[in-house]
Amino acid sequence: MPSHTEQVKTLGDYAAEKGAVTYSRSSSRDDPLSVLDEPDPIFANEDLLRIDYIPDQDKIVGRDKQIETVARRLKPAISGGTGKGTLLLGKSGSGKTLVTRYVSREVVERGRTNDVQIGRAIIDCAQRRSEVQTVIHLAKSLNDPARTGITVPHSGIAAGAYYDRLWTIIDELYDAVIIVLDEIDRLAPPNDAMNVPPEEADDSKFLMQLSRAGEENDVDAGITVLGISNDLKYGDRLDTRVESSFAPDEIVFPAYDANQLGDILTRRRGAYREGVLSDDVIPLCSAFSAQEHGDARRALDLFRLAGEVARDQDADLVREEHVRAANDDAEVTRIQDLIRGCPGQAKIAIAAFAAMDEFTSQSHFKATEMYQVYRLFAESIDVTVLGQKRITDQLREYETLRIIDMTRTSDGYREGTYLQLSLLDEASLLLQSIGLDDRCSQIPIDTQVRQQIVSIVGR
Repeated sequence: MPSHTEQVKTLGDYAAEKGAVTYSRSSSRDDPLSVLDEPDPIFANEDLLRIDYIPDQDKIVGRDKQIETVARRLKPAISGGTGKGTLLLGKSGSGKTLVTRYVSREVVERGRTNDVQIGRAIIDCAQRRSEVQTVIHLAKSLNDPARTGITVPHSGIAAGAYYDRLWTIIDELYDAVIIVLDEIDRLAPPNDAMNVPPEEADDSKFLMQLSRAGEENDVDAGITVLGISNDLKYGDRLDTRVESSFAPDEIVFPAYDANQLGDILTRRRGAYREGVLSDDVIPLCSAFSAQEHGDARRALDLFRLAGEVARDQDADLVREEHVRAANDDAEVTRIQDLIRGCPGQAKIAIAAFAAMDEFTSQSHFKATEMYQVYRLFAESIDVTVLGQKRITDQLREYETLRIIDMTRTSDGYREGTYLQLSLLDEASLLLQSIGLDDRCSQIPIDTQVRQQIVSIVGR
């Protein structure tokens, strides 16, 4: 068990003791606004490092096979046809969205040369979270009110009426449409939401409508649907009727290794001015990111942040120390931003889980153990204690964010199957961030409480 000074009695004290990872920013300018008139000393074209930037194919690393497969699925759209429904599966930052955006953009351009009007809509399902919200956003994305005369209100009409407007928009404006549903699994209910039949889940209902638009709604335009998910088993939970009509193929995107990440960054080094990168910057950014599940988003973000750290410190060269400072600062900022947006009950549950990881020698815990520590924390600050299922549902949201891993497992004959939890992020950073919350900062984590946690886990 890690040792901590005895004055650490609450989560707020813990946060104060740990402190935030920061780097110094100094300026000797007489006029701070002079930076607006000066050329950027570090970056030549920072847009090359944006997450949503779509590079040319020669800058897309290690995804030729996936590019070819997606192109084959979308090829019918070039002549106004319907392509094969497809699920693109893989961990975050493995190139799924990048490849989809690149290939679909090229298909739209090829269609234009053939005088075929192809509409393209990329919907972030994590921002919609319901069938109706997704239909509304899709209709708005494809609509041109000046040409169709159709309005799509934010609310106030039935789901069927939104679909009717969507079909009219598609038929009046396009010969074919490519619909990309990013993070499509966010429309699905949690795995333990047993009261929601698969056919009633929002993702199933939406896919059913899209896949049968021509058959049941007389839509003449070809509609091709691509779904993107970080859940490699997402296709297994689709309703059988959806599988029959949508009939998706699956394309798996493996994680990038350190060499591939280094190649990705090397092809984007044009974002920096000539001669400002030391030789160890790209290898170190790649190494850090390879440890984080081979996430290219993470690599690009770290590559950019290292330059910002160097610029803020008025350095004329981006060096290893700037990468390390950016890595520490990015991790703390990411977790603090995430925790800041958590509901209060989720903060307490995550604090309980992180405390178990931090103050015991174990790394895997039963959901029942986590719930006992959650009760201990909630009662200590006079917060209403929720039932175990509701708390488990709260934590499941953070499984998709790669903070928590939840696995149904078995220890044999003694207890049967149970839900096992493990932490994917650093426990101390989570506790530090939760300790900044006014209410949660009062959670006691003194010696006595830590002993109770050890006792709960050791039973």
